Amino acid sequence: MSNSVAKPNKAIKIVQVILLALITVGVCVSSINSMRANAWFFNAKNTLQGLNSQADNTVNIELAQRAISLASELDPTHPHYHEVFAHVKLLQLNPANTDEAIAHNLRVLKQAEARLLESVKYRQTWAETWIALAKVVSYQEGPTDRVFEYIEHAKRVGPYKIDVHLGVIEIALMNWQQLPPKYKALYVNELKLAAKHGHKFSRAFDIAKQVDALPILCLSLKFGAHFDPVRTSWMFKKQCK
Repeated sequence: MSNSVAKPNKAIKIVQVILLALITVGVCVSSINSMRANAWFFNAKNTLQGLNSQADNTVNIELAQRAISLASELDPTHPHYHEVFAHVKLLQLNPANTDEAIAHNLRVLKQAEARLLESVKYRQTWAETWIALAKVVSYQEGPTDRVFEYIEHAKRVGPYKIDVHLGVIEIALMNWQQLPPKYKALYVNELKLAAKHGHKFSRAFDIAKQVDALPILCLSLKFGAHFDPVRTSWMFKKQCK
């Protein structure tokens, strides 16, 4: 009788040991993959930091993409890896206005959008990712309800962040001719909030120049007491002559 009881107990212990060993192996593999992914992530970051604004960075951008791609494959639930991947893709946009360039840019934007959606799936509290998603979609669709929804997400988790304010300003200026009333009201509100950030507001002028809308921004700042500090600043006098 005792032998018959001992055998099942021994079998149970063996199963427990095997399960513990499998769990240990799984944890070790996961940890190793996380460390490898982190190494590739920093490889991508260091490559991006070495980009030269005056040079052809095509090769380095491709190297950064390969590195961040490996990082996201090794750790596919890490939201920051997907966000950086999207950033690298956007560096590949072609400024040319040919049919080939337009088709290429559409593919790039779709890939960046997919990565940003992956990022917010795993981390919904980062306002910068939501506003980046809003901008990428607005490049493709204009000021649609979906873009407005992503902006609302960004506002919900980062209502006073300068990147959120500037993102809304960029979307509005880029689509000014077709901007619905709710977007114009949002634009004015975000402009007021951005103006409270002091010297950081200078980035708004850089954005306006990039989207060829500096006159619109300057005109917007000429009215209202909210913008008195901006109007007396060096950046306004320099940019809005």
